[in-house]
Parts: sequence; structure tokens; C-alpha cells
Amino acid sequence: MSSFKKDEKIKDDVIIKDESQQRNQEQGIMIKIDSHLDRVSADINNYTQLLGALEKRLFLNSVLSYVIFFILVMGLSHLIFRERNQSLVTENKLLKTTIEVNSDKIAELNDKINGFKTTNDKAEQLLDEFFNTTSDPKKLVDDFEALDKGFFSKVEIAYFQERVVKLKTDLSVKFYENGKNYFDSNSYPKAAAELLESLKYNPKNPYINEINFYLGVSYLRMKKYSESIPYLEKAMINNLDKSKADDILFYLGSAYERLSNYSKARDYYKKIIDEYTTSDKFWDAKKQYIILEKQ
Repeated sequence: MSSFKKDEKIKDDVIIKDESQQRNQEQGIMIKIDSHLDRVSADINNYTQLLGALEKRLFLNSVLSYVIFFILVMGLSHLIFRERNQSLVTENKLLKTTIEVNSDKIAELNDKINGFKTTNDKAEQLLDEFFNTTSDPKKLVDDFEALDKGFFSKVEIAYFQERVVKLKTDLSVKFYENGKNYFDSNSYPKAAAELLESLKYNPKNPYINEINFYLGVSYLRMKKYSESIPYLEKAMINNLDKSKADDILFYLGSAYERLSNYSKARDYYKKIIDEYTTSDKFWDAKKQYIILEKQ
């Protein structure tokens, strides 16, 4: 074989080898490109899925945000409504209280107006009765006492008061005399009733000592021992001339004895024995004292 043909053959072999290497390189590159494309495609797919998940999460977050916003708005609205409602309730209570107070004031004013009219009418009737010489003194006094003096002028009060005081004094003496007469006739319930009337019309009756004495004994005779003691004790304190001291002491001893308070009873009987040896009550007191010593 000629040298030229050898060279051509060698050259062809080189060319074939180079082409084969080039094809191998191209195939390697293509494989790398395909591999890279697969990875890129997988990444794109992953990113697509992640983006979908993010979009879904964003949507859910948006919905949740709207829900939370709605709840907050509703909650705030509820708070505002509740505060306003409470404010209205408080305001209504105040208005109701004001209405009630004003209603009470109106009723009070109406009562005063009616009271003034009633008192004025009664005052005119009372004035007529004062000028009538046949009027009942007790009724005059009772009618005057029943009137509301707040509707009287100072002049009216002074006018009536002067006449009422005199009537009360006269009535007190009259009831005392009636009570004493009933007492002397042993009508003790009637005596007590009249004597109490005497005190009612004039607690400073000049016969106050006698009234207390007769009242105390009247209750004792009626077996109302507890009621008798206060009047007898007052009679004892005010019995300045000591004229009835022994009698009062004996009646007090009797009252306490009936109430089974033998210690107090003995004290009163002993006082008679020690200080009133000439008294008509001396022997009665001594007899009861001896009996009570055994109690």
C-alpha cells in the first residue's frame, strides 16, 4: 500500500474518531441537559405546588382575617350597645326616680292645699263655736287640738290658744271634781276615767297630788296593782304636807304585796311602824309586816 493511501486511511480514522468523540460529547451534553431539565421541571413542579399551597393558605388567611374582623366589629358593636343600653337603663331609673319624687311633691302640695282648705273651714266653724255661749268646752278644746296648726297664722294661734288654755284649766278642775265624787261613792272605774281626763287637759293641775292619790287607790281597788304603783309613788313624792303619807305608804305596801314583791311591801309597812306610830294604819301595817316576815 502506498504511503498516500496510508495517510488517507489514517486521516479517515482520525476523522471518524473525532466524529465519534464529538457525538459522544454531544450525547453527554444532551444527557446533562435532559437531567438538568428534569431537575428544573421538578423544581418548577415543586414551586408550583408550593405556590398553590401558599395561595390556598393566603385565601384561608384572608377568610380568617375577615372572620376575625367581623367578630371584632360585632364584639365592639356589642360592647358599645351594652354600654349604651346600660346608660339608658341608668337614665331611665333617674327619670323614674325624678318622676316619683315630683309625684310625691305634687301629692304633698295637694295635701297641703287640701289641708289648708280643711283647716280654714274648721277654723271658721271653731270661731263660730267660740262665740256661741252654749258650745261644749270639751268639744271646743278637742276640735282645736285636732287641727293642723301649721296652717294657722300667728295671730290665729294666739287668739285660739289664749281661750283654749282657759278652757283646759276649767275642764281639768271639772274632771277632777267629778273623779273625786265618783271616788267618794266607791265608783272607782268612773273615778279613774274622770281623773285621767283631768290630767289630759292640764298635767299641771293644782290638785295634781290628790289626782295621783285617788288614781292610785282607784286602780288598787280595781286590782290593777301595777297601774296603781306609779301614781301612788308620785303622790308620795309630791305630798309636801305629809297629810296622806301613812295612807300612801300603806297602799304602796298593799300593791307590792299583791304583786308578791314582799321585800318592797315590808319596807313600806316598816316605814309606817317606825315613823307613824299614831297613824290609823299603824296596827294594820304591823300585822301585815309580821305576816310577810314569814314569806
